[in-house]
Amino acid sequence: MALWGNEKQTTRQSISGTLALQTTGTEAGTEPQNLQLTGAQFIAAFLEHKGVKQIYGIPGAAILPFYDAILERDLASFNVRHEQTAIFMADGYSRATGLVGVCAATSGPGATNLLTGLYSAYGDAVPLLALTGQVPTSLLGRDAFQEAPIVEMARPVTKAAYLVQHAEDLPRIMSEAWELATTGRKGPVLLDLPLDVQKGVLEISSDELASSQDRSASHQAESANLLREIISLAPQGTPAQDWSGAFATVLALLSEAKAPALLVGGGVVHGNASSELRELAELLLIPVVATLMGKDAFPNDHPLYAGLMGTMCQTPLGNKTILESDLIINLGGRFDGRGTGNVRLFKEGRKIIHINLDEQELDRHAPTELSLALDVKFFIKELYSRLQAARYTPNRQAQERIAALQKQRMKLARRTKFNTLPLKPQQAIVEAREALMRDAILTLDCGISQIWATQLFEAYVPRSFLITGRAGTMGWGLGAALGAQLAYPERQVVNLLGDASLGMSLQELATAAKHNIPVVVIVLNNSLFGLIRQQQNLLYDRRWISTELDYENRVQNHDRGLDFVATARGMGVEAELVDQPGQLQEALSRAFSTRRPYLIEVIVDPLAQCSVSIDGSLSGVLEFE
Repeated sequence: MALWGNEKQTTRQSISGTLALQTTGTEAGTEPQNLQLTGAQFIAAFLEHKGVKQIYGIPGAAILPFYDAILERDLASFNVRHEQTAIFMADGYSRATGLVGVCAATSGPGATNLLTGLYSAYGDAVPLLALTGQVPTSLLGRDAFQEAPIVEMARPVTKAAYLVQHAEDLPRIMSEAWELATTGRKGPVLLDLPLDVQKGVLEISSDELASSQDRSASHQAESANLLREIISLAPQGTPAQDWSGAFATVLALLSEAKAPALLVGGGVVHGNASSELRELAELLLIPVVATLMGKDAFPNDHPLYAGLMGTMCQTPLGNKTILESDLIINLGGRFDGRGTGNVRLFKEGRKIIHINLDEQELDRHAPTELSLALDVKFFIKELYSRLQAARYTPNRQAQERIAALQKQRMKLARRTKFNTLPLKPQQAIVEAREALMRDAILTLDCGISQIWATQLFEAYVPRSFLITGRAGTMGWGLGAALGAQLAYPERQVVNLLGDASLGMSLQELATAAKHNIPVVVIVLNNSLFGLIRQQQNLLYDRRWISTELDYENRVQNHDRGLDFVATARGMGVEAELVDQPGQLQEALSRAFSTRRPYLIEVIVDPLAQCSVSIDGSLSGVLEFE
């Protein structure tokens, strides 16, 4: 039985109830050795072999064999206060690094608490493994204590969900799960592990391991093709194919266009293609507009960066550039509804080229002249090479257009300086950006604070602007920040969110304090569900119901309701209050100097509203100050 394909590895052999380290493979003249591992020990060894260093979760009875196996491996365990934060941490770790995040939970409610995180990761193509404990196989389907059909629940929001019923199936399933999570359109995979499977013993001979390292190329190719058929999300085509006709069409459309634009999505970040994107944009000398998930794919202070496109998360220059374009080359984006607005109006008068690894996204929302299911990095590099071979040089019209772009950027910039109190959230966000390092990582929750941040906070480095896109999950950002900080201990990591969102993750300040994870939380407190209040104002004739969060706090002697500073301090997290312009930068300096988790509560204007489209079109954005 093969363990991990053709890679060398180390494992452990069961001797008198203890584990002794053994190396696989056989030397000449030696006898094959039988290696014995429990299912849980195998999973831990597999993860260690794959380079996993951290596990996020809560150990319950049904997942305890796995947690016990971690002790034998170079795997750090970080316990949290709620399982959803464990998967948010795995998600944030993965988004920040591009690697696979791993979380674990017990059966029943522990497993179901991962569902929102699976949904968030699946929507944004984030590779992670979720391990859940399960009742013994003999009790499946009998309504045992804390039995939940998590596999059936998780299938719509995962690339795959497995109920492992035999320990000897683990080598195959773990390898397949890892392959699914990390290839094609990446995403989360769930493994449901009954107690008896975790405790069951696998016996594997070292010569079987050795032979598995020498599998023929044809067998590997056969397995790879079968896997692609299973997931139906693998790249439709490889660099070995002849793409001359497709690229000839791209070059022809470019030559015909008078105002082309590159529209960049999250696929550029996922595909580690940011440097190639920059080279292509500079060669073409055309504007780069970002989708929400592609905001950190291109430096936001680059002369070619035109801003963000969308009906909510947008900039005036970004929408203007798209609306004035006659050719859009979408690189790794989706054309989702909050991005394009009214699709008929969006398509009118312009041609579209769409490049996305996921064939299911092509022509799904907006009709195109050319759509290719390709790895975006391959496409960009190939297009760049063909342009160079053709000795492409930008014409005077392109140069004049980029010069005009710089003037428009200044003219259309939104106001961020105010002399009024309470502090405007727009000003607080810009002050925060000015106080941070260029490669600082920002995580956001969903809500009005997210929209302001996408509009005003500049991102310069790939994988530094972490956001839950398709799902829009409140409570996500703090867990994601914890995972990102553990991935990059020396970098600044900030979770910027509203008070409503922090109310959904507040308990995890204790997780930050316990493990001394030095994230900084900036909570913009307007004592509201701010975005929903704005919709009540604009769409429901100011008929307010259940969007206010303030109340008289007699203990703290104010009427803001929840006191975030006092609560954070009660959990062992240093905290301070900011309510004046210019204070935030000094507060951030103090926060980072502690190298401890830190919370900054910023009192912001509850009347402030973000600029959004009223009619659902890119041209219908209503500007507020």
